[in-house]
Amino acid sequence: MIRTQTRSLAWILCFMACGAAAAQSPPATPASLPGRYIESLKLHQARQYAEAAAILEPFYTAGPNGMDWHWNAAMYQLARDEALAGNKDKAMDALMAAQARGGSVSADQLAAEADLASLHGDPRFKPLVEAARSQERLWARQPGQDLPFAPNLSEDAKIAGLSSLWAEARFNFAFFDREPELDWNQAYLDFLPKVRAAASTEQYYRVLMRFAALLKDGHTNVYPPELLRDAFYGRPGLRTQRVENAVVVTGIDDPALSAQHWRVGDVLVKIDGEDIRSYAEREIAPYQSSSTAQDLRVRTYDYALLGGRAGSQVHVTARNAEGKEETRVLTRLTLAAQSKLRTGGVSFKLRPDGIAVLAIDEFDDSEGTKALLANLSVVNASKGLVIDLRANGGGSTPVDLLQLLAREPIRGPLIRTRSYAAADRARGVLPGWSDVVPFEVPADPAHHVDVPVAVLTSARTFSAAEDFVAMFGAMRRGITVGETTAGSTGQPLFFSLPGGGSARVCTRNDRGPDGVVFEGVGLRPTIGVSQTVESVRRGRDVVLERAVGALVSGK
Repeated sequence: MIRTQTRSLAWILCFMACGAAAAQSPPATPASLPGRYIESLKLHQARQYAEAAAILEPFYTAGPNGMDWHWNAAMYQLARDEALAGNKDKAMDALMAAQARGGSVSADQLAAEADLASLHGDPRFKPLVEAARSQERLWARQPGQDLPFAPNLSEDAKIAGLSSLWAEARFNFAFFDREPELDWNQAYLDFLPKVRAAASTEQYYRVLMRFAALLKDGHTNVYPPELLRDAFYGRPGLRTQRVENAVVVTGIDDPALSAQHWRVGDVLVKIDGEDIRSYAEREIAPYQSSSTAQDLRVRTYDYALLGGRAGSQVHVTARNAEGKEETRVLTRLTLAAQSKLRTGGVSFKLRPDGIAVLAIDEFDDSEGTKALLANLSVVNASKGLVIDLRANGGGSTPVDLLQLLAREPIRGPLIRTRSYAAADRARGVLPGWSDVVPFEVPADPAHHVDVPVAVLTSARTFSAAEDFVAMFGAMRRGITVGETTAGSTGQPLFFSLPGGGSARVCTRNDRGPDGVVFEGVGLRPTIGVSQTVESVRRGRDVVLERAVGALVSGK
């Protein structure tokens, strides 16, 4: 997944830091744009603006040609470089070409961009900014989004929010074909009385979450206002997971809980006196936006099971390893308190058996790539590399990390998105699909992992982490070990809702570079292995053990 247009180029910026090799002046085609864009950004950073502009000028001449917003972003960069090189007319031409196709930046960013300061005197610049602002009022804003938070929003505001979610999904959602029995228009009518009946803004947002969950997509969600986050996401300082059809404690983050007899491996059997599965299916699962059965299981039992209002208590009946049951009281913590207990991120170690292990819990930044680069000599002297993505919830597609594993150019995913032309609809033609030309970036011959590689996956491997696994699989670079991934990635469209909340709708249907379908399915590992209750209690990582065994034996 690539979260936003700005973040979608994060991997390009990583290439600069990682010393990616430049492409050898390929023609101005959709596939060559990312590699050439990398070169131009390097030159921009080196303040060689004329040279940077010369790289992108052929793409201006060639026109969009299926490059979509990637071309818009490149034209905006070209405008910056031309302006800094003193070519004001060329800069305005590139800027107007990008904005004519919807632009790649906001009106405020356009007006404030220091690199474009020399264009402010051009009589075309101010109208360009005003036109962008006008477009944003219509297309980038939602009815009622400026209404401030209130404990109970007005009925009009509640209907406006529901209508925004319905409309954005109707025109932009990528996976209605996965739910052929869902009548989205009827669902909207069914939920109108529900949002009207919501007695508070908190209840209203729960209704919206349930509405979004009908689409069964992990990248289509509703988020409550900031002032309600602790009411929705308060949780105690322990982690749970569904293992062998049981809900098991897999981690204790709050030291105080150890003093209350909590142990890793305890099995949760009841919540507030009710069977835990019955409770989860009624109180938790219906509000979870998920793409697959395994994704829903993770969201229900791993992430949300013990959630609720921060400061409130939940009575949990747990069974320990000896079979003794005991009811204990857990207090839900605020998000701020949870963040202080949270661990993870990126770690690297070389095991005594000679296997290197790189664990990466998110792709929000390039720390995983930096850690691999910093230890590349150690890795290449090892017997093999394990990349652990079992807890990786995504971020921006880590092409820079894949570059270190590749010998050949890396191809991006196959992408389809909804297409809509008003004139076509007037002729009775329904919205169809547009295919986006996959990007291609060069491998990095200067930095390369030369040993066998295994990637660990689970149902918590999500979004950009799945992009990585799909592209890794297409490269035929190594094996994957563990469980089937979540089955959800894409480019979500974010928008605001009344009262300070927000939502997103997935706009892309992605497949792997080799055509493999994993949206709504997940990516199956080469070697399937799962934890057991007993392995959790003994502190054994059977998935890692199996991957190490495969790398050492070559089987």
